[in-house]
Amino acid sequence: MQLDKKAKLSDLIEAAELIGRFYCKFITANDVGLTNAHQEGLHVSKDAWGIFFEEAGIKGNNKDKIVKMHMDGYYSFESRVIYYGKGTRNEYRITRFWSNAPCDKNEQVGNLIVFLPMDDEEFSVFILDTESDIEGFRKQFSLSLVNNNAVYQNGRVSDVLLSQKLKKEVEQYASLYTGFPETIHLAGLAREVYENVYGNKSFDLDKFLLKWIETEYSLFRAIEKNVYKEYLIEPFYELDPLLKFASSALNRRKSRAGRSLEHHIDYIFNKVNLPFSHPGKTEGNKKPDFLLPSSVEYADLQYDSKDLIFLGAKTTCKDRWRQVLNEADRIPVKHLLTLQQGITVNQLNEMQSENVILVVPKMYHTAYPESHRHRLLTVGEFIQYAKEKYK
Repeated sequence: MQLDKKAKLSDLIEAAELIGRFYCKFITANDVGLTNAHQEGLHVSKDAWGIFFEEAGIKGNNKDKIVKMHMDGYYSFESRVIYYGKGTRNEYRITRFWSNAPCDKNEQVGNLIVFLPMDDEEFSVFILDTESDIEGFRKQFSLSLVNNNAVYQNGRVSDVLLSQKLKKEVEQYASLYTGFPETIHLAGLAREVYENVYGNKSFDLDKFLLKWIETEYSLFRAIEKNVYKEYLIEPFYELDPLLKFASSALNRRKSRAGRSLEHHIDYIFNKVNLPFSHPGKTEGNKKPDFLLPSSVEYADLQYDSKDLIFLGAKTTCKDRWRQVLNEADRIPVKHLLTLQQGITVNQLNEMQSENVILVVPKMYHTAYPESHRHRLLTVGEFIQYAKEKYK
């Protein structure tokens, strides 16, 4: 099943559903050699061993095999899948990929690569390079990708690894719901669930933001399973109600994912006592995600523009970062908080030329080219920057 070069997202989704198994991940700077690390090739999550091998690797031994890649309808080429188990290493990688693949590896950082096993030694490979395609694929299979990658096995997704204690708490909360809470309520529930298990004494903003989003995703999935259980047991005897149900479920997933990040940022700002408007209001009734200290000060032309802060919030920003450029004319430097796990050097240079500063959770900084990480702010650093302005 080799994908046509001009295949659209729908063709990839059809192939993934037909095969029923895949591994996908965001391509990081490390995967293409843009860090000082000496590892070669694409890193593969340990959870994905079953996609590439019949048996998991055993610590103390290396093992590998040659596989054939069919990439987006181009010619087929060979790669090597290897488990490094000797010495201190304990990881899976795909080598000889970029040297044979028909693309510039440096331009792939931040793209989503999908491996579909056709058999034990042949894989269809697809690289999604636009936000709309990545989001479409992610939402179709309800993938979180908070931890960079996901393994899909016949309807089961492995991409959020909760501790047993947190998983139990999530399931207990989910069992209380026979309907879906509003997105803002769900975000609050996720924070409550996580705090019940781990507390929040340290209040590490970068860590907590990702953990809340991860917990919210798992909580939503658990509630979804509980609410839809009767639909999963009883068959649909007509196509129309099945399609209506599927459309409703998918739209609800999109709605939750689209607001999650903003809800948690709103909570953080309130927690640290920052003044802000959410959403803000600027020229032409534009509504930027966050304006600090408020829309009132922004509208007051006597208020020093140097004391205004714009913050956009976008889960991904490969294409959509340009949307923030004209949302607040009085603020020349735009801050953009994103969960994007790496983008190319060219994209980072474009952002710098347009005075856009990325705010990225600290744990994701290593996904970016090392030469440009100094341009990124952590969530904690942005909060400190804002607090200094509004003492």
